[in-house]
Amino acid sequence: MSQPLLKFGSISLAPATIYSKTSNRDAFIQVRASYVQGTNTATVYEDRSGYFGSASIQVGYDLSSVGEVTTPVGITGWDPNTKVITFDGVAEDTRNGITKINIPEGMLFIESASFSKIGGGTLNPPNTFRDVTGSLDSEYDSSNLKWGVIGQLASTSSITIPQTGMYSQYEITSFSSRTGTSQADIFLTASNTISAFIEPNGYSLASDAGISSLLLSEISSGLMSIAGSGDIAGNQSLGLAAYQTAVASTLSPLVNGGGSGAGFPFSGSAHITGSLIVTGSTEFLKDPGSNEDFFLIKSGSFSSLKMNRQGIPVFGNFTSTPDPVAGGLIFSASSFYAGLE
Repeated sequence: MSQPLLKFGSISLAPATIYSKTSNRDAFIQVRASYVQGTNTATVYEDRSGYFGSASIQVGYDLSSVGEVTTPVGITGWDPNTKVITFDGVAEDTRNGITKINIPEGMLFIESASFSKIGGGTLNPPNTFRDVTGSLDSEYDSSNLKWGVIGQLASTSSITIPQTGMYSQYEITSFSSRTGTSQADIFLTASNTISAFIEPNGYSLASDAGISSLLLSEISSGLMSIAGSGDIAGNQSLGLAAYQTAVASTLSPLVNGGGSGAGFPFSGSAHITGSLIVTGSTEFLKDPGSNEDFFLIKSGSFSSLKMNRQGIPVFGNFTSTPDPVAGGLIFSASSFYAGLE
């Protein structure tokens, strides 16, 4: 069976600005709002010049206002018509104040990211940002692969100094805006599927002052493409970051490891095409909270044998008796039939 080729390119950060819980904090959204002591709402009455305004507010962002909400709290509601913000806390005083709204942990916003592609053409997309869609964008087709980026991490205490050999993967969730075909404002969210790509505590994507580019790639089963340094606007370390991290998190557990069973225990669903050979004893344990049948043997749409949730073997009811087979056993019309020589 043929496997899809992962489309890839890169994103240049030369003119861009990265906003996160650490990068450019308090420089993302700033508005003026009125507070009433003891309540959990604030009413925006003015956007501050030089920052993103109230049109960019989203539930889940962090809010703070010196003197009114000194410790950052989460935004739980936002009404763009009445300009009322609901937050997880209460106002400390009744007055108007400058309100700073920031990106929460695990989320990033890149302003003025530039698309970069070496080569390209109709047979080698993507060729512009028009070929890339965020997973939460209205035009996203769920039958297509999602898009993501890989970038170098930095300690949150020194966000402009990238750490050698440390990378994290982010999914592109939406495009806030596109300027032409090669520049866009992009929202990203950190990986939560591949353990090796999840942001470690105390680290985040290095700020735009510390890194110059990101690897842009489709995502298949949580993994992204690798690329040579001549194929992306970045160095070889960035091009191989996806493989470097996937080896430890995904590929190594698939290798038996000389009988050590490194790929087990396995949790989840699996589809096996072909034969399965088990050497040694085998024990199947049913989830005690499940009401589904435990074991099922089917031929086409007919279930010839199953083990129900109570551990009782149940034979399928044949509507017509098949050809006898020595040693065979079937159930049909309230009777059992055994095949004898």
